[in-house]
Amino acid sequence: MSTYGIDLGTTYSCIARLDANGNPEVIRNNEDDSNTVASVVFFENENNVVVGQAAKENIETDGDRVVQFVKRYIGKRDTRTYEFDGKTYTPVEISALILTRLKNLVESQGGTVEDVVITVPAYFGLEERSATKQAGELAGLNVLSLINEPTAAALSYCARQFQEDRTVLVYDLGGGTFDVTVIKMSMAQSADGNDAQKINVLATGGDDRLGGKDWDDRLFEFILNACCTENGLTPEEIEAETRQDIRSKVEEAKRKLSKKQSSKVRIDVNGSRTEITVTRKDFEQLTADKVAQTMSFVDSTLQKVPGVEIDTVLLVGGSTYMPMIKEAVEAKFPGKVQQHDPDQAVAKGAAIYASMLVIEEGAGSENQGGETSGEGEISGENKAEQLTAKFTVEDQTPRSFGPGVMDMKAAKPKYVLENFIKIGEKMPAIFTKTYYPMEDNQERVRLRAFENMSTDDALIPSVDEDGNPQATDPAHNVKLLGELIVNLPPGTSRNTPIKVTFKVDASGVHVEAVNTTTNEVFETFLRTESDIDVENSAVHQLRISSD
Repeated sequence: MSTYGIDLGTTYSCIARLDANGNPEVIRNNEDDSNTVASVVFFENENNVVVGQAAKENIETDGDRVVQFVKRYIGKRDTRTYEFDGKTYTPVEISALILTRLKNLVESQGGTVEDVVITVPAYFGLEERSATKQAGELAGLNVLSLINEPTAAALSYCARQFQEDRTVLVYDLGGGTFDVTVIKMSMAQSADGNDAQKINVLATGGDDRLGGKDWDDRLFEFILNACCTENGLTPEEIEAETRQDIRSKVEEAKRKLSKKQSSKVRIDVNGSRTEITVTRKDFEQLTADKVAQTMSFVDSTLQKVPGVEIDTVLLVGGSTYMPMIKEAVEAKFPGKVQQHDPDQAVAKGAAIYASMLVIEEGAGSENQGGETSGEGEISGENKAEQLTAKFTVEDQTPRSFGPGVMDMKAAKPKYVLENFIKIGEKMPAIFTKTYYPMEDNQERVRLRAFENMSTDDALIPSVDEDGNPQATDPAHNVKLLGELIVNLPPGTSRNTPIKVTFKVDASGVHVEAVNTTTNEVFETFLRTESDIDVENSAVHQLRISSD
């Protein structure tokens, strides 16, 4: 099969497919003797770019030419760029290099990667999702869709051992992101009238800048300070090469502390050999607040579904190997915690979902590429269909979405953000509303689309010193996503209905405006990396009601 699921991780990534029996399997990385590829890129020179463990091994000696943790910056407005050998790379382009490495991994084993589903943190907003999809396309992949990481993990679990209706909490602590999601698993009837296992997302929460890297940073600081104490130095006196040496050994020490009570780290400090012993107790004390932070997100997510009883807790993400994590979750959910393939479950679930989409798209058409290996034998594609036809998935919107428009019925006209689609609604979600130009003979309107974290019907955004609405508003994490320019013909009345539609799915937001008088459709959604300038005059806005 040429359909794959990809877990594009902060620290490690992997790619999976369904095997000939319709079971999900991760493609082995034989070069690194691993099931994953390190999400690290080393720009050795202008003619050679290395991705994976080999790139990671250069952090100590050539750290200034190594890029890692790029997932934390993808789609962010305050994002950074990277310059090597006279060329500038964005987080999207770095991510595309990692995805290309995964694609090449499959091709080196005789496979072909065509259609893919890429996973994203449930808490990713539109810009992060759009950037992730763009990275896939830049890597030459046909991105069928995106799927939230906890949902993919639940799909993998459901395929493996789903037996009865149950409510599952997915605790997903990756290298750079944290998600907590409550999912209801139940039996339902599919469109063809057959029984199907239904995955329904009830609530989600988390932080896309909280992950295993934060534990690494604490351990790095501990070892650095211990080296300084042992050698009578200040942190500023520690050479860059020594810092890189410490950084390269942090992950190994963390892995050892997951199995042993202590770990010894040997560092050359300015020519002097120094041995630092780190105990598991030290590490747990250093990061107790981070563990508490994740459990706070668990509590706040559960508050969104009052009265719901959790039957099973799935630990997902490589960072859940740390004993402190399992202990904290077990303390809250005694006897309910399961940990199975925490660093592979997300990719496996994405592979199942990708096959579901291909089968759905190809329903009623010829076989999508499965090969018959013998007379009367079921092809791999058909076996995959038998598996994936059992599932239906209902996920939630990660943000609230809507347009910025003028409210003329208020005592004083004001600019408001109307939340068409609110956070937590079932995807795909669609909403349509009619607005009107501000004046007669108006030449155009600029329809601005926003996302935010509020569940209010409308928000009054922050304004600048001239009274203009700001493109971003930290109070509710309001972000301006982009705009549509709606051109109006001469003689357009201010009472001309402009029908505006927002549609949200796992891949992002589609915005459309229709002049109902001429039936002209406008859907070229202009996104921008910087804030779009909001004009002083309100004349180019839409207003909520007609006269």
